[in-house]
Amino acid sequence: MEVLRKKLEACLLILNRNNAANTNWLNDLCAVLLEFATLAHSSFCSQGQSECSELVCLCLSQIMICIRQVESTMKLECGTSISVSHQYFLDRIRWCLKRLMHLYSGESSGEAVAPERSFLKLVDGALDCLAQFTSHSEENNDISNCPKTPQQVLPLSQKLRANIDLILGQSLGFANVALSQDKRALSALCQKVIRECNAFQEECKESSSANYLSTLKLRAMTMDQAIYQLEDFINDALLRLVFTCFLDFEKFSVDKIRALLRNSPDNDDLADECIADFDVNIDRATQIGIFAISFAPNLKMKTIMRSCLASFESLDTTLIPSLQAHGSDLHSDILEQHFNEEVAKFKATLQEIIDSRALLGCCLEILTSGISATEKLFDKQRLEDLIQISLLLVEHFQLEVNRKGLSETQNQLGEEYYQQFIRVLRECKAILMCASQVEPQRILKRFKILRTILRKLHGSLGAGKQEEELPILLAPLLVDDTKGLNEDETNFSGFKTARGGSILYDTERRNRVTRRTDNKLPTNTLDIKSEKAKPNGNVLRRESLRTVMFKRQNIAESRKLYTSMSNQSTDLQITDILDQLTGMSNGYFEC
Repeated sequence: MEVLRKKLEACLLILNRNNAANTNWLNDLCAVLLEFATLAHSSFCSQGQSECSELVCLCLSQIMICIRQVESTMKLECGTSISVSHQYFLDRIRWCLKRLMHLYSGESSGEAVAPERSFLKLVDGALDCLAQFTSHSEENNDISNCPKTPQQVLPLSQKLRANIDLILGQSLGFANVALSQDKRALSALCQKVIRECNAFQEECKESSSANYLSTLKLRAMTMDQAIYQLEDFINDALLRLVFTCFLDFEKFSVDKIRALLRNSPDNDDLADECIADFDVNIDRATQIGIFAISFAPNLKMKTIMRSCLASFESLDTTLIPSLQAHGSDLHSDILEQHFNEEVAKFKATLQEIIDSRALLGCCLEILTSGISATEKLFDKQRLEDLIQISLLLVEHFQLEVNRKGLSETQNQLGEEYYQQFIRVLRECKAILMCASQVEPQRILKRFKILRTILRKLHGSLGAGKQEEELPILLAPLLVDDTKGLNEDETNFSGFKTARGGSILYDTERRNRVTRRTDNKLPTNTLDIKSEKAKPNGNVLRRESLRTVMFKRQNIAESRKLYTSMSNQSTDLQITDILDQLTGMSNGYFEC
């Protein structure tokens, strides 16, 4: 540990004496980082993976990303003074190095890295606890193994309540950014879990009851069902949010915000609204990423996703202000390119993590509801959105790992249906281009054919699994679970949502003023009736207009130079070292 700490100290010393006119310091930094990564690799191979290894991988990934950006900005500097962009990436490297220093210092012992509390692990922990009171577990078929006395029951009850509080905190964090049509159902399901948990805890105290164990078993089974319902609905709502989030990356892109700020200097409201939508989408991407990390199959995928979220976190207080500082064109271009690269990685990683059949099922549901709504009132924009959503499936199956699933279907029917899907999707896109000359019924017919093929493709990927993935009926949840609740259950004011934590950097990202009609509402209160959503489902929760302004820089001519040189490494000789370092980190200490 002492050797690793000294390597990090050496990195910080090199970073502090950096000189934009001399590139040798960056070569030296990469060389020492490679030595650190090699030693850390050996350490984790001998000691096994832990939460510490996840933080090391995350910091190394962020450092490598920033080093490549620093290299590009140094080529543009050509010996001139350090730019804002250059300093921004240096500060991120310094932050990551200090986090690693704290990890390997004697003071950090237990508080450096908190154990992972993913939604999946919390749910599994709660269900395992309930299994001790039921006969559902294979290890607990004998009721004699069930806790019998209050001395055995009460500690388990307290442990269960702690898990439930964390589950509801993460559920409410997700509900804050969920689509408006999912918020009420999420509220009802959370209320149901609270109610069942309270009832279970009350029964645990009634040790004098004649049917004590039988009543506990019944309460445990009811609570078990409520938790499963909440988990299943969050999985479905998460997929629906993924489609919306991906589309909104295009609808509220950085380039469109820049155009609004340039073309409408006297109309701040329009730009402010677009920036607010951009903010909401980043919040949604963060929540999606947090859940995706818990579903990721290995440490490599987890670290890539965490790195993307860390970049979003850092850029959140920097990217938009750079657009608002008129004149700093190069700085905003550099940050925009960095942001777009991270978004591309985020999408690709998420597409690899998501189960293909589940994604197809969600798309089928969206397509069906869209067609049904268009039959009542023809809306060309809605159909264009359905095409964009369907194109996300094409992106999904362009990944080799997902495409392999199509070829493994019986008689390769999946591949055949997929080709048919692409062909009909092109027809739908073509007919919409001349929609004014075609009857609406003919247009809808093409989309219904697309839906039929999608249903066949969905069925080919999992014969016999249809019953497991039936859509959750919302009506019973909404009618049955919102009655007889006290104020504590409807407001969730006692729970801390998972929205407040940071991925890596300390920023003011979560401290902005929420955009609500009633500013006195607590941030973790989920009041469905007072929530005001826009037609596209975005809730304007945060104050969007940033106040941080950057110094005006008249370097617009350098943009083309940056674009042409950003991927080259002829002047600096760090590429070989970086490639080795990337290999170390991309292996993510898998021995």
